[in-house]
Amino acid sequence: MASGRQLFCRIITPERMVYDGEAEMVKVRIADGDIGVMADHQPIVSTVGIRDVQVVKEGDEREVFAVSDGFFKVSENLVQILVEEAVAASDIDSDAAENDVEEADRELSELSGDDEETQRLREELERRRLIGENMALVARRYGE
Repeated sequence: MASGRQLFCRIITPERMVYDGEAEMVKVRIADGDIGVMADHQPIVSTVGIRDVQVVKEGDEREVFAVSDGFFKVSENLVQILVEEAVAASDIDSDAAENDVEEADRELSELSGDDEETQRLREELERRRLIGENMALVARRYGE
C-alpha cells in the first residue's frame, strides 16, 4: 500500500451488516476466479460465489466468513459484498450446517418429475445444499 490509503470492507445481507471495517486485503471468489483486493484497486463489479471471504487485517490477522452467492463491488477503496447469507466462521454451527445438507439431500431424493415447478424446487434445494456444505467446510477450516 504505497499510497498509504486504507481499504474498507462491508459484507451485507438483507437482515444486517455482517462486517464493516478496515482491511489490508479482501480475498473472495468472483465470476472470473479468486481475487485479492488491496487499497487503490481498480473498480470492479461482479458476482460472488458460494465460498469463503477472507478479510485480512494488519499483521496477517484475518476474519473469515461463509457467504452465499451474491454481488461484489470495488470502488474508491471500498469492497462491498452483498449476499443473502454471511456468517463468521467462528459463529457457524457445523452440526446445523451438516443437518441442512442432509435435509436438502433427502428432499432432493424425494423429488420426481421434470415440470417447471419441480425444476425450480430442485434448483432451490441444490443451492441450499451447496450453502450448507460451504458453511460446514468453512467452520471446519477456520472455526474455533
